[in-house]
Amino acid sequence: MAGSASAQTSITMPSKAAGKLEKLLKQTQDAVVIGKKAAILPIEARPLTNRVLVQSTSDFLAMSGRTNPTKEAFLKSLDEGLARISPLTKTLEDRQQVASFYQDLLDLVGIESSEGRLTAFVETEATAKK
Repeated sequence: MAGSASAQTSITMPSKAAGKLEKLLKQTQDAVVIGKKAAILPIEARPLTNRVLVQSTSDFLAMSGRTNPTKEAFLKSLDEGLARISPLTKTLEDRQQVASFYQDLLDLVGIESSEGRLTAFVETEATAKK
Protein backbone atom coordinates (compact mmCIF):
# COMPACT_ATOMS: atom_id res chain seq x y z
CA MET A 1 0.00 0.00 0.00
CA ALA A 2 1.06 3.53 -0.67
CA GLY A 3 1.88 5.75 2.28
CA SER A 4 -0.69 8.21 3.53
CA ALA A 5 -0.47 11.78 2.43
CA SER A 6 0.91 13.93 5.20
CA ALA A 7 -1.60 16.74 4.69
CA GLN A 8 -5.21 16.31 5.76
CA THR A 9 -7.81 17.37 3.22
CA SER A 10 -10.68 19.27 4.81
CA ILE A 11 -13.92 18.84 2.97
CA THR A 12 -16.92 21.11 2.74
CA MET A 13 -19.96 19.18 3.81
CA PRO A 14 -23.06 19.53 1.65
CA SER A 15 -25.65 21.58 3.54
CA LYS A 16 -28.11 18.71 4.02
CA ALA A 17 -25.55 15.92 4.61
CA ALA A 18 -26.27 15.41 8.32
CA GLY A 19 -30.03 15.21 7.77
CA LYS A 20 -29.61 12.75 4.92
CA LEU A 21 -27.20 10.63 6.98
CA GLU A 22 -29.69 10.57 9.87
CA LYS A 23 -32.45 9.45 7.50
CA LEU A 24 -30.22 6.74 6.02
CA LEU A 25 -29.24 5.62 9.52
CA LYS A 26 -32.89 5.19 10.52
CA GLN A 27 -33.65 3.29 7.32
CA THR A 28 -30.60 1.08 7.73
CA GLN A 29 -31.55 0.21 11.29
CA ASP A 30 -34.69 -1.37 9.81
CA ALA A 31 -33.27 -2.87 6.61
CA VAL A 32 -30.21 -2.58 4.42
CA VAL A 33 -31.11 0.29 2.10
CA ILE A 34 -29.19 0.93 -1.08
CA GLY A 35 -30.21 3.64 -3.49
CA LYS A 36 -33.71 4.00 -1.99
CA LYS A 37 -34.49 0.27 -2.14
CA ALA A 38 -33.90 -2.59 0.27
CA ALA A 39 -30.93 -4.78 -0.56
CA ILE A 40 -31.24 -8.49 -1.10
CA LEU A 41 -28.56 -10.04 1.08
CA PRO A 42 -28.53 -13.62 2.36
CA ILE A 43 -30.81 -13.92 5.39
CA GLU A 44 -28.02 -15.18 7.66
CA ALA A 45 -25.81 -12.18 6.85
CA ARG A 46 -28.45 -9.46 7.23
CA PRO A 47 -28.34 -8.79 10.99
CA LEU A 48 -24.54 -8.68 11.10
CA THR A 49 -24.33 -6.75 7.84
CA ASN A 50 -26.87 -4.25 9.10
CA ARG A 51 -24.93 -3.80 12.33
CA VAL A 52 -21.77 -2.91 10.39
CA LEU A 53 -23.63 -0.58 8.01
CA VAL A 54 -25.41 1.14 10.91
CA GLN A 55 -22.05 1.62 12.67
CA SER A 56 -20.46 3.03 9.51
CA THR A 57 -23.38 5.40 8.97
CA SER A 58 -23.16 6.49 12.62
CA ASP A 59 -19.43 7.11 12.22
CA PHE A 60 -20.03 9.23 9.10
CA LEU A 61 -22.76 11.17 10.91
CA ALA A 62 -20.47 11.84 13.88
CA MET A 63 -17.66 12.99 11.61
CA SER A 64 -20.00 15.24 9.64
CA GLY A 65 -20.72 17.16 12.84
CA ARG A 66 -17.07 18.00 13.45
CA THR A 67 -15.72 21.46 12.76
CA ASN A 68 -13.25 20.40 10.07
CA PRO A 69 -14.04 16.89 8.83
CA THR A 70 -11.34 15.48 6.59
CA LYS A 71 -11.53 13.26 3.59
CA GLU A 72 -8.93 11.00 5.18
CA ALA A 73 -11.09 10.46 8.26
CA PHE A 74 -14.05 9.41 6.14
CA LEU A 75 -11.87 7.10 4.03
CA LYS A 76 -10.40 5.56 7.20
CA SER A 77 -13.93 4.87 8.43
CA LEU A 78 -14.73 3.37 5.04
CA ASP A 79 -11.69 1.07 5.29
CA GLU A 80 -12.73 -0.05 8.77
CA GLY A 81 -16.29 -0.77 7.66
CA LEU A 82 -15.17 -2.73 4.61
CA ALA A 83 -12.78 -4.79 6.74
CA ARG A 84 -15.59 -5.68 9.17
CA ILE A 85 -18.13 -6.49 6.48
CA SER A 86 -15.83 -8.39 4.12
CA PRO A 87 -16.27 -11.82 5.77
CA LEU A 88 -20.07 -11.42 5.62
CA THR A 89 -20.28 -10.82 1.88
CA LYS A 90 -19.58 -14.02 -0.01
CA THR A 91 -20.84 -13.26 -3.52
CA LEU A 92 -20.02 -10.63 -6.10
CA GLU A 93 -23.60 -9.34 -5.93
CA ASP A 94 -23.43 -8.95 -2.14
CA ARG A 95 -20.16 -7.04 -2.41
CA GLN A 96 -21.53 -4.82 -5.16
CA GLN A 97 -24.53 -3.97 -2.96
CA VAL A 98 -22.28 -3.12 -0.04
CA ALA A 99 -20.03 -1.02 -2.28
CA SER A 100 -23.12 0.83 -3.53
CA PHE A 101 -24.17 1.55 0.06
CA TYR A 102 -20.74 2.95 0.92
CA GLN A 103 -20.70 5.00 -2.29
CA ASP A 104 -24.01 6.50 -1.18
CA LEU A 105 -22.40 7.44 2.16
CA LEU A 106 -19.45 9.06 0.42
CA ASP A 107 -21.78 10.95 -1.93
CA LEU A 108 -23.82 12.26 1.01
CA VAL A 109 -20.74 13.85 2.59
CA GLY A 110 -19.45 15.24 -0.70
CA ILE A 111 -16.64 12.78 -1.42
CA GLU A 112 -16.72 11.80 -5.07
CA SER A 113 -14.24 8.92 -4.99
CA SER A 114 -13.23 6.13 -2.66
CA GLU A 115 -9.83 6.26 -4.40
CA GLY A 116 -10.22 2.68 -5.58
CA ARG A 117 -11.21 1.20 -2.23
CA LEU A 118 -14.71 0.13 -3.28
CA THR A 119 -13.54 -1.33 -6.59
CA ALA A 120 -10.81 -3.27 -4.78
CA PHE A 121 -13.34 -4.52 -2.21
CA VAL A 122 -15.64 -5.85 -4.94
CA GLU A 123 -12.94 -7.25 -7.23
CA THR A 124 -10.55 -8.81 -4.71
CA GLU A 125 -13.03 -11.24 -3.23
CA ALA A 126 -14.86 -11.79 -6.49
CA THR A 127 -11.70 -13.04 -8.12
CA ALA A 128 -10.59 -14.99 -5.04
CA LYS A 129 -13.85 -16.97 -4.95
CA LYS A 130 -13.61 -18.11 -8.57
